[in-house]
Amino acid sequence: MKKIFALLLALLMLFCLAACGNSEDTGNNNTDDGKVNAEELAQDALEQAEELDSFSEAAAEHYLKAYGINYDELKPVWEYEVSEKGAYADDPASGSGHAVVIFKNPNGEITDEQIKEYYEQVFKVTAAASDDGYNIIGHEFVGDGENPGDETTLEDALSGFLQGWCFRKNGKSMAVYVSEIYDNDKDSELNRLFYYYGVKFDIGVGLQKSFDDTLNDMEQALEENEDEIKEALGG
Repeated sequence: MKKIFALLLALLMLFCLAACGNSEDTGNNNTDDGKVNAEELAQDALEQAEELDSFSEAAAEHYLKAYGINYDELKPVWEYEVSEKGAYADDPASGSGHAVVIFKNPNGEITDEQIKEYYEQVFKVTAAASDDGYNIIGHEFVGDGENPGDETTLEDALSGFLQGWCFRKNGKSMAVYVSEIYDNDKDSELNRLFYYYGVKFDIGVGLQKSFDDTLNDMEQALEENEDEIKEALGG
């Protein structure tokens, strides 16, 4: 199991080596020529993951606190429960990752108004935690002719195929995804297509550049660290 996890971590580094390579950290994860030692990074991440109970509300609370968000302020005003695997978060020390929590109503359906009010609640919390005092569109949700750094409204943030927005914290763009939880096996009693009984938020580090620029950085990092990646994968 550990070997499989280490392999997955090494593969994941294909997507984060650009950030690691530009880090000002001069710790033991860099080789003598300044390149990232992917094998040591994978081992460090593996050890951290074993120490942290990532599937817990405590982990989510810890992650959110690092970005100035009080987890209690994200809890619904209506009665809810969080299942055993209903909360997850990465270690914020990694410089990436996210926190996810699913709130389910144990009493059945939640109304459209409850869903809207909850999204308004999350929207206000992230705006208050931001550097600017407001939420922005972000690279994940930007449309044609829009500037990702422009302020957004909740109405616009929920109008796209992907529901969400971004906010700046400590100069970093953070992404917020929200969605409804539904049960395909139940028919709605509120004259709706789906039986909604919960809500979900996913808050984490977002894209700092456009998709195209991010992909270009990944490709460059892959080329520059090819030998280290092969070594980490046992090649």
